[in-house]
Amino acid sequence: MLEFLPSADDVIVAKMGGHISKAEMEEMFDRIEAAIAANEKTHLFFEIGDYEGFDTEGFGQQMARGWQMIGKLDRFGRVAVVSDTRWIRWATRIESALLPGIAYETYTMDERDQALAWVEGREESPHRPSFKIIETDNPDVLGFELNGKVSAEELDAVVDHFKDRLEIGRPKRLLGRVKSYRGLAPAGLMDDDFWAMKRDMIRTLDRYAVVGAPRWMQTMIEALDPMFRIEIRCFESDEEADAWAWLEAEPQSEHLIAA
Repeated sequence: MLEFLPSADDVIVAKMGGHISKAEMEEMFDRIEAAIAANEKTHLFFEIGDYEGFDTEGFGQQMARGWQMIGKLDRFGRVAVVSDTRWIRWATRIESALLPGIAYETYTMDERDQALAWVEGREESPHRPSFKIIETDNPDVLGFELNGKVSAEELDAVVDHFKDRLEIGRPKRLLGRVKSYRGLAPAGLMDDDFWAMKRDMIRTLDRYAVVGAPRWMQTMIEALDPMFRIEIRCFESDEEADAWAWLEAEPQSEHLIAA
């Protein structure tokens, strides 16, 4: 099933689910080609539910049409793929890496409204702020909340904030609340200031509580724990009070990092 929703001439909004027929695939190519011909930039939004594949009849012809579009990458603008299916999001990220110059983002279903607003140009940033600072009643204890993907601009602000705290000798203890983690902007992985800040933080901390981390993250933390002098403990989301007690602090207020 392929359903097109009302949108501006330079925006294509489609919902996909189940099995996609040959006729539906051809309609999608027709719409994209028409939008490219009529507009300087064409923006795409795909919401993918329980996808079950597509008709292989005419696949060669469809591939040929797809390759023709590769030569017109400069005509594409913002592209969002929304799905709760993990392999679809991973495949989309791989595809985005192979298509330079396109603003290509992936989202879960609960981020659908933000994704559509960004594709339609109503939101400048592709993702809502994902990083909060948690202030506490103990000047030596700091917390943060991570919820989503950290943009390059937000990461710069996070680095500056923690560097300022480290310059005055704090924090000594840290709590990280993980609501969801969707990675860092690619630029963040190459940011020397970010890695320098992390090294300085490791030297400063004596206790680090991680709350609500997914199982894979907990496993990684437990494997790396013996390598550091910091005492690290993982807590489930409903054990946050225990985590604060272990750090000997109470949360007081929360605020977004100013990117």
